[in-house]
This record gives sequence, structure tokens and C-alpha cells, in this order.
Amino acid sequence: MIAILFSVSANAVIAQQETLEPSAVAEQELLTLIARLGDDDFDRRELAQQKLKELGLVAFDALHAARYNDDIEIAKRATYLVRSMKVRWIEPKDPTSVAKILKEYGEQHVSERRIRIEQLTKLKNREGIIPLTRMVRYESDTKLSKIAALGIIQYNEPEEAEDREQLAETLISICGPSARVGSRWMETFAQTLTEPANSLEAWNSLSEREEQTLATFPRDSSREILQRMLRWQHELITEHGQADDASVVLARMINLLDGTRQTLLDMVEWMSDRELWEGIEQLAIRFPGEFQKYPDLVYRLAESFVRRDMMDEANQTADQALELQLDDVQMHIETAIWLKQRMLYEWSIREFQHVITSTGMTNGYHLWAIFNLSELQHDLLKHGDAAETLMPLALAANNEKDPNYRTINGYLKDTFKRTAQSLVSRAEYFHARDCEDKEDYDKQREHLNKGFAADPTDGDLLIGMYRFKKADEAWKTRTRDAIENTVTDQFDEIQQLEQEYRTVEGVSRKDTVGYELARVCNQYAWLVGNTFGDFKLAVKLSHRSLDLRKDAPGYLDTLGRCYYAADDLENAIKYQKQAVELDPDSQQMRRQLKMFETALKEKEAK
Repeated sequence: MIAILFSVSANAVIAQQETLEPSAVAEQELLTLIARLGDDDFDRRELAQQKLKELGLVAFDALHAARYNDDIEIAKRATYLVRSMKVRWIEPKDPTSVAKILKEYGEQHVSERRIRIEQLTKLKNREGIIPLTRMVRYESDTKLSKIAALGIIQYNEPEEAEDREQLAETLISICGPSARVGSRWMETFAQTLTEPANSLEAWNSLSEREEQTLATFPRDSSREILQRMLRWQHELITEHGQADDASVVLARMINLLDGTRQTLLDMVEWMSDRELWEGIEQLAIRFPGEFQKYPDLVYRLAESFVRRDMMDEANQTADQALELQLDDVQMHIETAIWLKQRMLYEWSIREFQHVITSTGMTNGYHLWAIFNLSELQHDLLKHGDAAETLMPLALAANNEKDPNYRTINGYLKDTFKRTAQSLVSRAEYFHARDCEDKEDYDKQREHLNKGFAADPTDGDLLIGMYRFKKADEAWKTRTRDAIENTVTDQFDEIQQLEQEYRTVEGVSRKDTVGYELARVCNQYAWLVGNTFGDFKLAVKLSHRSLDLRKDAPGYLDTLGRCYYAADDLENAIKYQKQAVELDPDSQQMRRQLKMFETALKEKEAK
């Protein structure tokens, strides 16, 4: 199918070119007409301009080059002609997704055209490649032509050799006749598709030439364009095991940076994804001021030491990061979340604790930090710490005499969509888990009862009560009744929300209802999947939650649990792996996956 797509689309574009580029139009004739654009005689200038306009895209390349003619009149008229040329951006064979993006493309401002090009690069099944070649070939803005070329280069290459060869032929057929820089990139990329090792030297020459362009004609290039090109070159060189050449390219990339915090963060993230840990240290040496000022950058340097088992340097650097910009609580909470995602848990906990101790309960960041920290501690099985983190807030939120009572509950309702009672049940659940770990079952029962009194519909608390090891018959009966009542209420709510979702008008309101419907479906599925009930319905409702919130890792985690409860271990593992891939720092998800895999091995061994 890929080869057919390329062939059909390429033929359409080639046919267009053949009608626009008759052999009768000689290069010398074009150059003569362009020279006359600067003739002393006004009528001759006008006549030359009219003839060039009639030639249309045949004259595109020559006129595009003439925009930089030393004769101001030639440059001005050439620029006008290029911009006024009519290009057929949409072809009859284009998929609907492409036609939608390219509608009225030629009438858009350069910034909007940039957005359209980026949208083409994100289309599935490589649908954007052929239309992007039109941008490379005929986009009047040189930067956009190059960005389109980079978009093609950075698409996932076809896996089959035959498809790569077909794509290479298509690129050469469409862009080959053009002398534009982007077209030359396509010519080299076509070689990369079939003979990657033999294209390395060509890429190096192209990137060096682009560096010269950036220095001498900055309107035709940008740091971003060159950076993306060098990243592509680095990955290609690395893939072919040429470490020394890759180091040279990396040094060029570092020298290209302007030293702003955002560009450094972007570069560090790119390096981290490729485990170029020494490169991050080089970056810190190159820009010491920024790496001594911003905690997020300093932590990234600390991580580079961790990944190289340089723990003394790592901890010293992390200590420095913690002390930076202490008043910027937003930066510190964002840093704490990033550290958690990188599984640097000890440093993440310290950052959350800094935000909590440096702000009061009337500060929204304070609440964010408490919720995130308590859940992180719970995920790390530090249940007692989680309870201690959350309980002070829970008590304040339920104490009408507390001076912060109204403000806290306002935040809980409007920002976090939680109730004061739910905080108590959550904190008591953490306490109960801590007592279970210590085998203090009397205390565990006490905390479960307190949590149940605060919120008898709390799913995790009900699961904890269902699994309580020292349950007597009265406890079991009360727990089962509570679960059945909660599940029944949730199912009724799901039915009502489904009806509202089908009939509600307005995108915003529909999204709100859909979000709530997904949440309740997930709650139902999680509770049933961890206790008892209709497991098939739980699976169905879990899938429904994912229909509404695609690829939500927590909902995939629930679906895995539901399949496990339904004894479909293959699907349980399948969806649990997806959850872990999307949320790799969740230890609970990893533990659940390991449990499913162990269960499957035991089942197969019987």
C-alpha cells in the first residue's frame, strides 16, 4: 500500500510539473527575461515581468534565486512574481486529511503556513510526505521549504527496502529538477533511504553550508532549522557507529545554542532521551551562568551524574539545585514533578516538601504539593509518610474553626474537584495501609472505620476493607453491602451521564460531561475489578472510559486489572504494559504488571 500511495501521488505531481515545464523554455531565455526586469526602459521591464508571469512555475527556481539579485529592481520584481505564483497545493488524489490541512494554504500568512506544514508532519501512514514535497519545491518562503524538508526527513522511514526505494524515487522525481536547498536535502535523503552509510559525507557538507547560510543570509535559515538538521545528522552518524564524528556534530549543536533557559532545557531533554550524559556536562561547562541559576537545569546536570554512577557529584549538584530561587514555588513544584517522572524520587520528595514548608495552606501550590507528595509516597509504599503529609490538610479542611477553612474548601471544590471528607478517607486509607505493613490489624481496622465514616464511597478504602485479613462476618457483610451500594449508584450515574452525553449541545459542555462520564466508568471498573461483581461489565465500562479519554495511563491500569479479574491474563498484560509505557515512573503500575505476568506463568505451568 505504501508503494502504491507514493506512486499514485508522485505521478499526479509529476504530471503537473510536465505541463508547467516544457522543454521549449530554455534556461538562457529565463535568465534574459529576469535581466530585463532591471532594464532602464520601464516598458521593457513590464513586458519581461508579464512574460515571466505567464510562464508560471516554469520560472519559479530562476525567479526565486533572483530575489537576491544585486539590482534592487530585479530583486523586487522577482520577489513579487514568486509570491504571486499560483500553486496547486491540493491534488485530486490527496487524502481528506491532507485536503483539509491545505485548504486555502496559499492565501495564508507565513506563520499559519508554518502551522499547516507541522500538521502535515503529524499525519499517520506517511500521508503528509507527498504534499510536503510540494512545499519543498514551491513554497515561496525558503525557511518553510526547509522546514517541510525536515518534516519529510523526520518521518519514520518505511521498514521494507522496496518501499524505501519507492519513496526515494518519488522524492527525486518531484524535487530533482529544482536547485532549491530543500530539494538538495531531498536528493541526499533519497540516497540515505537506500545507501545510508554513503550519504554521511553529503549530510555533513549540507549542514556546513546551512551554517554559512545562517551566518550570511539569516532570512533564509534559523537556529531552529540548523539545530534540527544537526540532530538528524547526529542520529544518522550514531546509527552507523561513528562516535568521533557524532561528538563533532554534538559540539556544533552546543555552539549553536543562544544560551537561554528554554533552548538549554530543550537540548538537555534531547540529550537525555539519547543518554548523551557527558554532553549535558559539556553544556553546563559551556553555559555556567544558566546552570548555576535555574534549578531545573542543575537537576538535569545532577541526573547526568546519576546515570554515570557519580553519586557524590550527583548529590552535591542536587543540593545546590534545591537552594536556587527558593521563592519561585511554581518552578520548584514543576521541578519536583519532573524529578518524579525521571524516577529521582528522593530529590522529588525534597522539592515537594520545600514547596509545602515555604507556603501556607491558602496557597494553591501548597495543596498541589501535598496531593502530589502524598500520592508519590503511597506509590513508593511509604504509607505512613503519605498519611502524615495529607492529614494536616484533611483536618484543616474539616475544621470550621480553622482560619483557612473557607479558602481551603474553595480550592478543593473549584480547582481540585475534591471534598474535605474525601481527604480524610484518603489519609485514613494511607494509615490503614501502614498498619497492615506493620501487621497491626487492630489499628488498621480503626483507620479503615474512620475512613469509611468520612466517605463510604471511597473506592480504594472499600477495596482495603474488602481485603482486610482479620474481617469477621459482620465486617464482610457491611463491606459487601457498601460496595454493592456504591457500584449501583455509580452505574445509575453512568446511565444518566451517557444520556446527557448523547444529547448535550456545545463542544465545551460535551467535553465536560465526557470527562465526568469517563471518570465514573473508571471508578466503577476499578472497584469491581478489585473486589467482586460483573467483571465483563467492568471491562466494558473501562473500555468506555478509554473511548472518552484515549491513552490515559490510569484508565489503562484499571482495564488491565479488570481483565485480570475476568481471568483474561493475556489482555491484562497487554493493557498493563501500555499503562506502564505511558506512565513509567508509577511503581504501582509496575507491581501490577509483574503480578499479572507471574499469574500467567503459574497458569501456563499447570
